[in-house]
Amino acid sequence: MIPYKVVVLAGGDSSEREISIKTGSRVYEATKALGLESELIMVDTFNDVLNLQFKDNTYVFLGLHGGFGEDGRVQAFLSGKGIPFNGADYIASGISMNKALTKYIACAIGIDYPNYFLLKNYELEEKDFKFLSNKLGIPFIVKPVSQGCSKGVHLVENEKQFKDAVTKVKQFEDTILVEEFIKGQEITVGLLDGEILPIVDIVNESTIFDYYAKFTPGYTSYRQTTLPLKTQEKVKKISLELFQRLGIRDYGRIDFIVNNNGTPYLLEINTLPGLNQHSCYPKACYFKGISYEQMIKIIIEASIRNHVSNKNSRCLS
Repeated sequence: MIPYKVVVLAGGDSSEREISIKTGSRVYEATKALGLESELIMVDTFNDVLNLQFKDNTYVFLGLHGGFGEDGRVQAFLSGKGIPFNGADYIASGISMNKALTKYIACAIGIDYPNYFLLKNYELEEKDFKFLSNKLGIPFIVKPVSQGCSKGVHLVENEKQFKDAVTKVKQFEDTILVEEFIKGQEITVGLLDGEILPIVDIVNESTIFDYYAKFTPGYTSYRQTTLPLKTQEKVKKISLELFQRLGIRDYGRIDFIVNNNGTPYLLEINTLPGLNQHSCYPKACYFKGISYEQMIKIIIEASIRNHVSNKNSRCLS
């Protein structure tokens, strides 16, 4: 029994708004199927969230992706109000949204990640294509440091492509992440209520898993991983450790690429994974025999328990 009214928030002003609307709508349908009192609210800006009037016994299900919905701002606001919500807290959200900060945490606990440079506009003349290709090899990846849904990800093989990629990435933000390209099997690892879900292989014809590959129907397929058991155990172990270090307990997703030697390289953490019909997180639940509605119920119940536990811990401290 979930003794809360569930308010599903979706929309936002990030580049992931369209995906957020799909996630929010699907989650709302699931809450109705579960027999919960629920409401779907579309927001455009962070001020829209600040102006919402939440009644007592409200639970907020964040269907937002990117921007203020995933960088810790909404999480900090809801925490201050004492309102339970799904996903990571504001600290873990802020760290995980920034791919460079995520690498710092990975480094601290011995998780491999692609070599990279973090560039501001004024550094692009010094660290040009020739410099980066000498350091990282060809091809390499150019992407925004804080975008999700594989937005703005570019594979670069020559100077023209590099300049075009930088121009496009700067439409999202000023900080550019230039990363070593690692050839291998891309995988995603989900967490649900403190347990690691079956590892999912991402299979497509594209060289990189970009926005087009991710959301074009029929272009990408997902399967339960075919990686060797030893590699699977290593991936599960480091994934659980990373989730635990960040304090992410109810659900989340980590993306890796595994090279031909079986070494997993961290790509990014998703604190509010997509939950629409094309999303890979629900696929991982399906491989464990968990239906979409069951998944939503488990996420809500787990995050409520964590909210109560954190509240009691503060009272005792």
